[in-house]
Amino acid sequence: MERLTYGDFITNKIADIPYGQAFQTDVIAEAMADEYAIPVHKAKPITNVTLKRLADRGLIERFQKGVYYRAKQTAFGKARPSEEVLEAQLLTRRGNEIIGYETGYSLMNKLGLSTLVPVKREIATNAYRKNVNDRFIIIRKPVVTVNAGNYRYLQLLDVIRDMPEASIDAVNPKALLHAFVERNGLDTVQALTYARQHYPQKTLLNLVDVLVER
Repeated sequence: MERLTYGDFITNKIADIPYGQAFQTDVIAEAMADEYAIPVHKAKPITNVTLKRLADRGLIERFQKGVYYRAKQTAFGKARPSEEVLEAQLLTRRGNEIIGYETGYSLMNKLGLSTLVPVKREIATNAYRKNVNDRFIIIRKPVVTVNAGNYRYLQLLDVIRDMPEASIDAVNPKALLHAFVERNGLDTVQALTYARQHYPQKTLLNLVDVLVER
């Protein structure tokens, strides 16, 4: 079978990205470099030119330098994600790699622990040195490098650690956290290990209470 041109490869790669999901030029260039066994420094300018052409044709939208997304066409025009959502995506994903997660009061609100709706979303991320628009997001340094295998555990433990200082008004917060553990298939031993290695002892003790909740 005839091999795809660089442009066709990039177009197909982007077609697999969900609408509204931000993607970075560097990630596409690295994928092309792997596919064609060429240096990244050669793949990157090709990727830049191709993405600009696709944006000029309205097939993708430019969010900021080196970052694009696919906007879905609707009867009311193009549905574009908010700047806050796109910024959060860049802090939590790099291609298919998980590099961060939502934490803090915004996560507590989503879990039903608190009715308080914070102005800013908190993100713990490996990219904690990245400059972002702080109107929307507070960046936190994670206790350990984030990946697909640990981010749910870190979310749980961050919440347990931060709850004593938070405005928790749920009737049974431990039951909500226990449900989070079960819903995400978290392993008890692994959760206890992360707590012991990276969190205060009080967090470890409170985690035990959550895990035995009935």
